[in-house]
Amino acid sequence: MTTPRIAPASRQLRDFYRARYNWRNASEERMRFRSHARLARVPPGSAVLDIGSRNGDLRKYLPPDVKYQGIDIAPEFAAPEILIHDISSGIPFPDASFDFVFMVEVLEHTPNPFHTLGEIHRVLRPHGVYMVSVPNPYHFKELIWNLFKVPDRQGHIYSWTRQTITRLAEMNRFRLDGNRGTYLYPPVPPPFLFASRSIVYRFVKALT
Repeated sequence: MTTPRIAPASRQLRDFYRARYNWRNASEERMRFRSHARLARVPPGSAVLDIGSRNGDLRKYLPPDVKYQGIDIAPEFAAPEILIHDISSGIPFPDASFDFVFMVEVLEHTPNPFHTLGEIHRVLRPHGVYMVSVPNPYHFKELIWNLFKVPDRQGHIYSWTRQTITRLAEMNRFRLDGNRGTYLYPPVPPPFLFASRSIVYRFVKALT
């Protein structure tokens, strides 16, 4: 069996996140994970795939008996429940393997989001749920950074509005089933959706 060749873009992604594997804000992550968990409403015993899982901290916010599987690109996060894999080459699980797929602040880093959502649709069971959060492009920090042409240093490739992420999902046979904000900056609950630093979306797999 030959080792698959890593494409240059994938190697760049891997190296970027390896260099930043300990780059995190615990309080922001807690707000994101809580927002995901509340909107997802994961039943006990569900099979969950967490893409861009890092060390799997989302697991703490889900029912204790879920069947959890994480994926991350940085080898530093390798663990029994964390597979090191670049999703640019697909998701290495059989069809209809999971009830929920989470992507917490990952889609904006994904080189081919259309292909990735197609793979997520494939590995979800009928009526499965895709949970995704992305930076709010209308948050004041994003607006200021754009106004003053501040270069991106966070590895973002795309910026997603509600309209564009919904259209991308619909093209891959998902329907929007809800959304909510995560936190202000600093990380406190936002009074309005548009003020949030990032937005969580809940999509349901359509069967046709």
